[in-house]
Amino acid sequence: MSHPQKKTKLHYDHLLLKLHEINHQVPVPERMDYYALLEEMSTYYNLTAEELQTRGFRKAYRQAVEGL
Repeated sequence: MSHPQKKTKLHYDHLLLKLHEINHQVPVPERMDYYALLEEMSTYYNLTAEELQTRGFRKAYRQAVEGL
């Protein structure tokens, strides 16, 4: 991933887009683990896991990775 960045107006659409990008770049299924991605995205956006979850991370993850 590129340099960490702070997204004050980060929401579901941003998370979904980033997860789709990761999903298409990474052929290793283990790397698409929910908690591993949550940690990676937390570092990338410089937000806590709780902040990401309140901004729609779980919904974006399910859409991008599980196709739901």
